[in-house]
Amino acid sequence: MLKHRVLAGGLVLLAWATVARAQIPASLKASCATQNPEPGYSFLFCDDGVPPAGGTTANPGGTSAVLVPAKYDGWEGLPPKSADASSMAGADAAGNVALDVDISIPTLPPPASGYPLMVMMHGCCSGNKTGWEATSFDAGGERWHYSNAWFASRGYVVLTYTARGFVDGMNHGSTGETQLDSRRFEINDFQYLAGLVADDPFFHVNPERVVVTGGSYGGGFSWLAFTDPIWTSPGGKPMKLAAAAPKYGWTDLLYSLVPTGEHFQTPDALPPFDASASTVPIGIPKRSINAALYASGKTGIPPGGPHTTFPSYIDDALTCLSQPYPFDANPLCQSTIDSTMPAFISDRSAYYQTEFFAHLAAHPAYRTPLFNAATLTDPLFTPVENRRMANRLLQAVPGYPIQQYFGDYQHFVQNKAKEWGDICGFDRHVCTFNDYPSGNVNRKPRLRRRMGVTTRLNRFVDRYAEPPGNPHQSRPRFDVTASLQICPQNASARQPADEPGKTFRARTFETLARGTLRVDMTGSLTTTSQASPNPHAIAADPVANLESNGGKCPVATDAAGPGVATYESDPLPATQTMLGAAVVSVDYSATGTTGLELNARLYDVLTDGTTAVMVDRGVRRVTAASGTLVYQLHGNGWQFPRAHRIRIELAQDDDPYLKRSDVPSSATLTHVRLDIPVRERGALTLGGAAKP
Repeated sequence: MLKHRVLAGGLVLLAWATVARAQIPASLKASCATQNPEPGYSFLFCDDGVPPAGGTTANPGGTSAVLVPAKYDGWEGLPPKSADASSMAGADAAGNVALDVDISIPTLPPPASGYPLMVMMHGCCSGNKTGWEATSFDAGGERWHYSNAWFASRGYVVLTYTARGFVDGMNHGSTGETQLDSRRFEINDFQYLAGLVADDPFFHVNPERVVVTGGSYGGGFSWLAFTDPIWTSPGGKPMKLAAAAPKYGWTDLLYSLVPTGEHFQTPDALPPFDASASTVPIGIPKRSINAALYASGKTGIPPGGPHTTFPSYIDDALTCLSQPYPFDANPLCQSTIDSTMPAFISDRSAYYQTEFFAHLAAHPAYRTPLFNAATLTDPLFTPVENRRMANRLLQAVPGYPIQQYFGDYQHFVQNKAKEWGDICGFDRHVCTFNDYPSGNVNRKPRLRRRMGVTTRLNRFVDRYAEPPGNPHQSRPRFDVTASLQICPQNASARQPADEPGKTFRARTFETLARGTLRVDMTGSLTTTSQASPNPHAIAADPVANLESNGGKCPVATDAAGPGVATYESDPLPATQTMLGAAVVSVDYSATGTTGLELNARLYDVLTDGTTAVMVDRGVRRVTAASGTLVYQLHGNGWQFPRAHRIRIELAQDDDPYLKRSDVPSSATLTHVRLDIPVRERGALTLGGAAKP
């Protein structure tokens, strides 16, 4: 297979030789100016401004931009430009789109083999090249020690660019339409741009030490780039990923937006590789989140701000998912079901790249070391997105070089600066440049109390990229670390609300837990397809909760209301620490199955008996009229103290987070069991009952 790839690379080189030689424009290189983010550190920042056109308006000649093919003839290993590239929206007559690019260059002397190249991709759907740009190491929140300034000052050439179709409020930026991290478009764009930088001696790049990273859209991008780690530059240089560091991204784009709840998994039993658990049946749209993402991409939030340029099939998909159930019988959904959903699986989801996994098992050259900044609480890209990919990697190659961190951050949650950054001093502040002895940021800062996610990521990628500012980083552990979620209701002087909770480490995500807490609850209750009033669903909606509660844990102090089944455990005899995804088993019978769903919200009930803090949730599409339904919740890290109770609410109607069924139905539940993975050893069983 490697021989095949080498031959393919040679054919690609011949194909590139038939077109005009692409290059980084002189205007970008002439714009480079020195930046000094901290005393003793500097880099050159090259930015020739925002292009005068964007989206579907072509930018002939690529003013203030870098030209890349508007369409490629395939995807693997950077194929040549497609013959019909000029037919793409936003393409110029030569079949190119123009991307808004910035490049940051170290002032440290280049190694003999060249600098490593760091490519940082922004988020969706109002992101752009500035997302990971900063002027200091101590930039706030997630940009602490994670920016062009940080990496370039320590010896990386850093490529930050605006993905195709993303524009500012005046529709200036990158031309074309967004293809949502398609391998055939955005991943080829990345490989092409990285190749242009490596081909140009101005940048002194080592073509076989490329690193990809980014969050959200950039996380999905990093996962997909990871599945095609070897390619050939436009100038014929062999290119290779040295490391990848996706952050809170997707690995199954369809499942992340329209989940079925059928991705039950253990390390030995993974979701099917044919995507049947994501497509049969069609899942439940995350209504409020999908609407927010679409609005931010369509017009910006607020309207008139940065946004992207959606192709018509994205408009069609949103229309489809707004229709009554069943989707597969609705003519407005035909193209979405027949074309868009399969393309989301085959072209935009890393988990289903079966050819890559075959390469991985057969050829060590494909085994790119990976740092996975995964989520525990993110309701968009849930822990499922990261677990399935990591477990498939470990199944294909036992001992795969992957380090993982699971925490309470990013979309619609608390996203604490003190989980991303290190914590220093008696006042427990995010460490600043002044905390590092003699200004050496490779040393441990003074009075460091806790190491954050980002330092772990930096150490990992430095090990494999060997930047001249830190060329001898020690070998990382290939393991999993997870933190407990802390909200105001479980915070204390010892565990402040602005910090993550205690961390735990194990070889895999599943072995973080060493025991099981079983909660066995009986009693007959009925759910309905529309619950009214539905206060807990409204309070637990991620979009509304972020606006009203800062993304902290939703809290309930009243009853869930009619149409929602509530079960509650006996008081806990001892503290139990949940680490992982609880399994729910429900005995039920239903009056109908068209659009039937049975979603779960898991709560910690405090000793006052009325305050309930939501700590996890799960989604489940149902197709059988009766039986025992078994599924996993998303997963979290949470400590249930002694004498607290555990509550689960089961609802057909969890709207607005999840689109409820338009077809009236009801379900009678008679027995509910919870198997919660806990850190404490052994097995503990609790009773419980329906709570009218």
